[in-house]
Parts: sequence; C-alpha cells; structure tokens
Amino acid sequence: MALDFKRLGKAFDAGLFKTVETLLRAGKLNRVADLVALSAPVAGFALATLRETIGDPLVVPTAAGVELTERAKRLTRPMRELLERIMDTLPRPQLFDPAFAEATFRVAASDYAAVAIGPKLAAAFSERAPRARLDIVPLDVREARRQLAAAEIDLAIGAGLRPAAKLFVERILTERWRIVARKGHPRVAKRITARDYASEPHVLVRPADPRAAKADPALSDPGEKRRAGVTVPHFLLVPDIVAQSDLIATLPERVALAADGRLHVLAPPVKLAGFTVAQVWHERTDEDPAHQWLRSVVSEIAALA
Repeated sequence: MALDFKRLGKAFDAGLFKTVETLLRAGKLNRVADLVALSAPVAGFALATLRETIGDPLVVPTAAGVELTERAKRLTRPMRELLERIMDTLPRPQLFDPAFAEATFRVAASDYAAVAIGPKLAAAFSERAPRARLDIVPLDVREARRQLAAAEIDLAIGAGLRPAAKLFVERILTERWRIVARKGHPRVAKRITARDYASEPHVLVRPADPRAAKADPALSDPGEKRRAGVTVPHFLLVPDIVAQSDLIATLPERVALAADGRLHVLAPPVKLAGFTVAQVWHERTDEDPAHQWLRSVVSEIAALA
C-alpha cells in the first residue's frame, strides 16, 4: 500500500511529533508499550492516527508484550532523519541560567520602587545571578513607553504606569500612606489628631518638575493642604530629616517602615487614597527567558515586601 503523503502531512501534528520523538529517543524500539503508556492519551491517539495513515498496525503483540512490525522497523530510520531535519529547522528554545548569565538588565524605577524593591532586587542578583549586571535608573513615567519600545530600558517599575499598545502591565503591590515623626517628638507619639496633622510643619516631597507629581500617584498626596517646613525632590531624604528634627512627613508605608526603627509610624488622621505599583515591559521581551526570570524575581520580592 502506497503512503498517502497528503494525509500523512495532516496527521503529523504536535501529538504525533511527540510520539515519534519519544519512540526514537527510547533506544530500544521494541518497548513501544512503555512509550505509549508513558505519554497516553495523546500519544495513543497519535499512534492510532499514524497506523491509519500508513495502513499498518506498526506494533503487534508478542509473548513478551509488543514489538514493531517489519514495516515500522523500515520506517524507523527515515522517521529519525525526518525528525532530525525538522529539529534543525525549528527554532530551538532559549535557555537561561541566572547563575551563569552575564547579561545586563536595565530597570527604570520610581523613587518609591527604588526604596521598596531596589535593595532586595540587588540582593537577589548578587545571590542568584552574580555574573549579571543590574542597572537601576530613574523612572520617567511619561517616557517609559518610548524607552521600553526603544529597548533603552528592559523593565519599568512604579505607580502611574498604564496599559498601552505593545506593553504588558502587571500590578505587583498596593500601598497606603503613613505619618512619620521622630521618636521623642514633643507633640507626636503614638497617634496624631487631624488638627495636629494640619498644624505641624511637614517635610514635603515635591519633584523639580511638577508634571512628575501629576504622573506619579506616589507623589500626589495632598501636600498643598499641609504646612510645609521643608521641601525635598524625592523620598530618600525624608527619613533622615524627620529623624533629626521636629518635622513630620507623609510617606508610603514601605518607605516609612524602611527607616530602621528610628521613627514613629502612625496611621493618618485623615483619609488618604493609596496607590498601586506595577511592572511594565514591552511585548518584545515578553517571552524572553531572561526577562521572564527578571520579572518573576520582581514579583516575588513585591509579594514579600
């Protein structure tokens, strides 16, 4: 019986491909029963399809189990050669081992993300990917989409990042506000009233570019309604200033708790809307194993933050 190559082409689907691959990798081709049992039910269906297409049972029962028919044995070598040609043609899956990676990862992080996630991300790189390089650069929310598309950055982490064409967005944590004051503050200890919150001088975070505050919810707490004692361009200065003065400040909770126990951390006496932090990447890197690893580490750190 002549082979129907049109039917054979239709039959050669992913399940059949896997069955043939497993059959050829087995070494002892008479152990077909074990192979089919190992990969059933898909392999069993694929083998049945191949039998129908070729017009041969392919395996026959024996006292020891089953063995290949003579025609199946004659097909083994051509099938092996065909499989090798297909495998040479198909793109091979990329592998990524962080322990040996020497890649550079460029992550744009907001001031908040740099404090809340940056140190643990750096520690993870040191432990898991000691040969790789991590570059944490300032995040410009308004430029992130262009930078990701142009491969100027590999990942953006911060608040205010929105879904867009060819971008993937994963929300990794939610944040709320807390009030901080130095331990030993003459008027603020375990709680603060709404009146004291309004009257006490504050350290306010106000970026040099006011548009940045509008783009980043982590910078948009109602500073205009508080008495400004000192203004600074980013979060990093605030804990030290508060710890050495009678100024208070409103900070994201994770930033406040990162101050090494030097400060009282209090619930705000007024309602302040929190914000969400996300990591964003371009579709170009969505299926890249190295970038998938990077995003998984960021997600892991955020879940524990």
